[in-house]
Amino acid sequence: MALRRIRIEQTGTREAFYQFARLPFQVYAGRDAWWPPDVHNEIELLAGRARITAHLDLCPFLAWSDDRLVARVSAVVNYRYNDHWNEKLGQLIHFEALPDETDAVAAMFDEALIWLTRRGMKAARSGFAAFLDYPYAIDNYGALPSFLLRGNPDYYHLYLKNAGFMTEKGQVDYTAPLTPDLLERYRRMIEAARAAGVAIRSWRDYGFLAAIDVWTDVTNAAFARHWGWNPISHDEVRPMLTPLQATPVADLSMIAEIDRAPVGAVFSTPDLSGMLAMVRPGVKLAPERGGARGALINIGVLEAARARGVARAMAAQSYLAMARNHLRFAGYTLVLDDNWPSRRTAESLGARVTGNFVTYRRDL
Repeated sequence: MALRRIRIEQTGTREAFYQFARLPFQVYAGRDAWWPPDVHNEIELLAGRARITAHLDLCPFLAWSDDRLVARVSAVVNYRYNDHWNEKLGQLIHFEALPDETDAVAAMFDEALIWLTRRGMKAARSGFAAFLDYPYAIDNYGALPSFLLRGNPDYYHLYLKNAGFMTEKGQVDYTAPLTPDLLERYRRMIEAARAAGVAIRSWRDYGFLAAIDVWTDVTNAAFARHWGWNPISHDEVRPMLTPLQATPVADLSMIAEIDRAPVGAVFSTPDLSGMLAMVRPGVKLAPERGGARGALINIGVLEAARARGVARAMAAQSYLAMARNHLRFAGYTLVLDDNWPSRRTAESLGARVTGNFVTYRRDL
């Protein structure tokens, strides 16, 4: 059998960026449903025009086999993350690849890791980077994953492990059915928190623009020592979230206060599969996967306010709002395997694990 001609390219032109951003449309073309990338925003990131790139050194790579594009990845040094954690950690994000391309993917990973090493990195992570990358699915292959999460093919794990990566962290995705019994449980949770002096308001009632800044501040403080997180700025977050002001996000997302001081924040979305997912004509999504599933994306409580039922009450208020918006299921995403307080909160809400994910790491 003739050997394939493999070529690894560092991308730098608009045409190459477009090819890079469009590769997932080949990888997932046979799926009944999947979340496509935002091609425009991805190109803006690759070209260095996104706000977050002020903190990044980024280099996209393409792998070609016999002049056919078969894989992509971006090597990233996030200086803000490394300063926050006092690490020399590089990231491999945007990884996508066609099947049966072991040699091309290995060559691409080699080039990307060399690029990171030359910048003084001592380790590389793939599968989690705040606002840049999400973990790899290890189950539910072929099903539409929860919003923002990967629905990667199973062979991605072979590629990563052949490149010397090992599992660094596991994460889980929870789903709760919004049944009458659970909705009543949520009302009791909210009443208990109110009796303890906790007030909860939606972002719409709080003032959406003010709520964005509160969410940013609370998240930075609550997640300061949370694995994988790094601080974010108002200037980054406002352009991302302000366009959602007129959407149900304003009703599903929450701010918690004690003595009129913000102590907690939740960011939740309605089911976006009808607008954003690529769904094959004639395919009807399961209600717990799309069409009737809201998503609690992020929940944070300041340390001084913990153990007072604030997280449960905010989630409960968000879930009640989802039910009023005719959603039948609610997600609770994404929780580290060893984050037992958050896992207990999910379970108290009647949620169960419906997806498992992993993040990889390799020493350099």
